[in-house]
Amino acid sequence: MKVRNIALAAALVAGLSSMAGVAVAQTKVMIVNEARIMADSKLGKAMNLQLTQDRNTAVDQLGLKTLQTEVQTERTALQPQTQSLSKEALASNPTLKGRVDALNKKMNELVQKSSALEQGIEQQMQANTVRFNFVLVRAVEHVGKEVGADVVLSYDSALYNKDSVDISAQVIARLDATVPTLDALKAALPTPPAQPAAPGGGQ
Repeated sequence: MKVRNIALAAALVAGLSSMAGVAVAQTKVMIVNEARIMADSKLGKAMNLQLTQDRNTAVDQLGLKTLQTEVQTERTALQPQTQSLSKEALASNPTLKGRVDALNKKMNELVQKSSALEQGIEQQMQANTVRFNFVLVRAVEHVGKEVGADVVLSYDSALYNKDSVDISAQVIARLDATVPTLDALKAALPTPPAQPAAPGGGQ
């Protein structure tokens, strides 16, 4: 009797395992490569172009090119005159010391402005990623339903995948058709909630 119960239990476990295997085999998993979509889609290219233009504009407004040229030129000119001088010898030459101090001031200004620019660009990149992902999710959902996917995973989370399960090209096509420009992206994003009026306003 005991042996028979063990045999039945084993058969039941085998049956459940077989059913689980069938369920897993029927699950359709697809992959999307977000980096590729960002790089190849019309919207991604437009965002990257805008970022480059904003960087170039900021470089001009901050005078970074001129400042960098001045620093390099003055550093090259001063190096032969200062490389063998001690601090005491340099201090005894007010004209030369004044040039060195001015150079150090310009170098600090260059570092501070460059750091502020890179921080601003990084913040803009993060904002772009959030906005891009909003429309990306919609495009992935649309394409996923079209191809009958049960699950769509990120390319970075998959250790291995066949090219045939990568739907990035279809997602790019969907984005290009629905959100090809920055203006289209702006229209697709949710409208921020209106700020409450200040107490006593308009009176």
